[in-house]
Amino acid sequence: MLDVSHFELIWKPQSPAAPAGVANVDSVIQGYFLEITNLEDSEYVYTVEFVAAAVTDTNRSLSGNTLVFVDTPAADNTAGFLSGSINATVFRPSTGGIRIPARSTALIAVLPSAFGPNPADMTPLAGPTFEVRGYVRLRLPALFRPIPGSFFGRFVPQSEDPVRVLLTPQNRATYFTAANTISDQTQASLPLASGMALNTVAPESGRFVFVPSTVLATESVGRQSQEVVDATTASAIFAAMADEAMDIKDLNAQLKEAGIGLAVERRSTKD
Repeated sequence: MLDVSHFELIWKPQSPAAPAGVANVDSVIQGYFLEITNLEDSEYVYTVEFVAAAVTDTNRSLSGNTLVFVDTPAADNTAGFLSGSINATVFRPSTGGIRIPARSTALIAVLPSAFGPNPADMTPLAGPTFEVRGYVRLRLPALFRPIPGSFFGRFVPQSEDPVRVLLTPQNRATYFTAANTISDQTQASLPLASGMALNTVAPESGRFVFVPSTVLATESVGRQSQEVVDATTASAIFAAMADEAMDIKDLNAQLKEAGIGLAVERRSTKD
């Protein structure tokens, strides 16, 4: 995991109050842009996380108030949003992991939700009342792989060594007059948490997991998928054991083969 930079998303008047004798003040809409260059000779999948304080004011939350565009050499401006509830503190692009080919660059743009409605922004902000600040993290998640013919899957590290990346974060802002016409546009580079443009991201470690067959049927990518698997682990075990057709002996053999020091048995219960 690597802390990248601060972020600030705004759609607000430039002043909390209008000067005496002035009806309205100019407003600004500001987004966060991050370029990630994969300097290695292999393709990697990255996860970008936006961390902000938990709030109750919807105008101070990323939940439902953002629009995301991910541009890679293979996909032109894939649209999505930052997923997370009003109580969340960590938000991730709904577009999933960011797959960057070797020696290539991706651009992630996160904007206040002021451009809808469209399929990625069905509930746009109604007016310039939005501002959220926090920081951005970059991860190199282990990727989920099912084990064919098994109740198990595993998360596989993408690399044995830290992966080199070039990072360029920016604020980009558009200014509107009180008459709602564009008056100016600016962009400014943000300081990186490391103080350097060249950084390394440590790969997340792998592990075995017990997963339901519905999850095994689909290859999922990234840490967000890992959380889904973790949330269903216990219920999957009990549901599988409750199935009379399940071969407990076979399950225990799979546990042993996976290196898990655990064995299960089926017992009847009395009312």
